[in-house]
Amino acid sequence: MSDDDIALSEKRMYGEKRPETHAYVASGLGVTRVETAGGQIGRFSLAQRCKARDVAGSDGEIAVATDESVLVVTDDGFTPTGFGPATAVGYDTDGLLAAGDGRVARYVDGDWVRLGEIRAVRAIDGGLLAAEDGVYALPSLERLGLADVTDVAPGYAATADGLYGRDGDEWTERRSGGHQAVESDGEHAHAAADDGLFELVAGRWEPCSLPVEERVVDVTYGDDTYAITEDGTFLVDTEDAATADGQGGWRQRSLGVPEVVGVAVA
Repeated sequence: MSDDDIALSEKRMYGEKRPETHAYVASGLGVTRVETAGGQIGRFSLAQRCKARDVAGSDGEIAVATDESVLVVTDDGFTPTGFGPATAVGYDTDGLLAAGDGRVARYVDGDWVRLGEIRAVRAIDGGLLAAEDGVYALPSLERLGLADVTDVAPGYAATADGLYGRDGDEWTERRSGGHQAVESDGEHAHAAADDGLFELVAGRWEPCSLPVEERVVDVTYGDDTYAITEDGTFLVDTEDAATADGQGGWRQRSLGVPEVVGVAVA
């Protein structure tokens, strides 16, 4: 048995056990669960077979948009919620939202409450919605501008021609060129672009030194920073002090899954 096949819970580095995180990777094959802790990437397995289009996590919950339904991870596995085909899922301060077939709705006490209609929704996050024809505010669905928006995060929008930040009521270009993803949690910010993955450091977007040259399609945060490439390589960036060997930075492991669209942690 190789070291990679050993569960992280079974590993001990210098006598200390590191907190474990489960990351969920959405792809054309389904949802793959990955064990990771302290910069180590452990076991991974296909947890749900489906055509996944998006994945999101918040406060211990994971939601998956598929071509048949919106699934929520519970103790019983992946549970359909009755939404129908979806292209995007996400969370705001009031809970889970989904979009598909032109409909945007919120999940409330086991039922979906329609908020309105927007076509070609691509992402939902932090009170914002990304669609083919622009950024929309939630829950009002007021259009906030831009076009061909691929992803949103609190205060940011990734588009086919640039990365934008929102200053008051205006969008300001922060980086030019096509961007696939953006993530921000108030302390960190990352943007995945045609020319690489970038991190906001002291007000400047600095390139990340990744161990692979594949295109990153999504980024998320938990105990560490996690990213996934379109070719199915899972990446984790850990502070030096949080690793067992004192060597932080980006580490990688290929999951061997096709058509990757996103990554989330609960």
